[in-house]
Amino acid sequence: MKCKHCQAELPKGVTVCPSCGHDNGKKPVNKKKLALILVCALLLVAVAAALVWVIAFRDKEAEPTDPTETTAATDTTTDGTSGTTLAPEETEPVQIRDNYTYQGEGTPAELQDVVAVMGGKTMNNAVLNVCYWITYYNNASTAVYSGLDTTAALEDQIYSGTMTWQQIFLQQALSNWSYYQALCLEAEANGFTLSEESQANLDGMEESLTENAQQYGFETAEAMLEADFGPGVTLEDYRTFMTIIMLGNEYYASLMDAMTVTEEEVSAYYDENAAQFAAYGTEKDDTPASIDVRHILITPEGDKEGTDENGNAVYSEEQMAQARSEAQAILDQWKAGEATEDSFAALVADNSDDPGSASNGGLYEGVTPGQMVTEFNDWCFDPARRPGDTDLVETSFGVHIMYFVDASEKTAWYSAAETALLSKRSDELLQSIIDAHPYVVTYEDIVLNKVDISSAY
Repeated sequence: MKCKHCQAELPKGVTVCPSCGHDNGKKPVNKKKLALILVCALLLVAVAAALVWVIAFRDKEAEPTDPTETTAATDTTTDGTSGTTLAPEETEPVQIRDNYTYQGEGTPAELQDVVAVMGGKTMNNAVLNVCYWITYYNNASTAVYSGLDTTAALEDQIYSGTMTWQQIFLQQALSNWSYYQALCLEAEANGFTLSEESQANLDGMEESLTENAQQYGFETAEAMLEADFGPGVTLEDYRTFMTIIMLGNEYYASLMDAMTVTEEEVSAYYDENAAQFAAYGTEKDDTPASIDVRHILITPEGDKEGTDENGNAVYSEEQMAQARSEAQAILDQWKAGEATEDSFAALVADNSDDPGSASNGGLYEGVTPGQMVTEFNDWCFDPARRPGDTDLVETSFGVHIMYFVDASEKTAWYSAAETALLSKRSDELLQSIIDAHPYVVTYEDIVLNKVDISSAY
């Protein structure tokens, strides 16, 4: 099955495209802005820390150079080309204007005006609108918990202090563009090009978008893009933005694939940060990073007697005794037969009450310490546990017939330290790339389209 949005091949059973983020499982909603809301939600997963919503509020290192900004605090000083200069200690560069929304009717004449420059690469207002509205769509559902009103104009809502929601989203959009554009410049400098699959997706984007537009009740792809990004935004503008995203994503992924750390470095990193790891329950011991286990759940018959302080079910001793007896009989049946993992898995479908694993032989893969309920967890992560071990374990869900499959070679402390160290180095690498490619934004020339956001959620 292929993604309806970018035509990338989807893994079996997956509806959210790992390449463009489009949810192919959603039912179409007539003329609602759902077609492209998730378009970049899953892109550049490896650099999630750089793209997370909170970076809009904490990232100062990647800010662009403001062509109108001076070191002197002033209210109305201009550089002769761009307009008002702000006092840098009192405001963010994005606050040069209170409202960036186009005030006229129809298509803004300024859409082709260049508003950002990085190393010879430019971004005009049309591409900025794609980036800006995607940033909004991908973050609005989270921002509502911070007070965002999705039915009101963004420029009229204060996020914090004097910053409006429009300024927050614009700041983040510019930051996002800078990350991808910097990565693209590095990619080009190193002779890195898009994979054949990604290039094919780009080449087929117009056809894909046209099909998607019809699915969502639009006559053309251009009509759908204009509904999402505003008047005048074209397929070429969208393609330009997606090319930057896809090339930057693939190049960064290649850097991450090539990044390695030695066992000595991982061990030293854990030791240097032992207190922090221990605070999260990760000790330097032999606890595996993850385990695979199969189980058959026998739920006690009859209504539960009540719930405990944590809301878990409480059954009577008679009910639990009946469940234990049934579970033991199934375990004995298995032991009397081939007593293999396959024969255990074969018993699951007809006996287990766990809907989450009944269809796959009771298998849970990649279970990490603390992921399961206490009794289940303690049995799985017992230091004496070995492949092929079986037993009965009682939890608030009932009685589990356990079959231990295997444990990861890596220990929990090593995996945690390795992940943290690789993350630290990837952040440092990304920051070095960003630092090597400063950019300039002409805030006074920015024009954001009027878009009906009330129907997006």
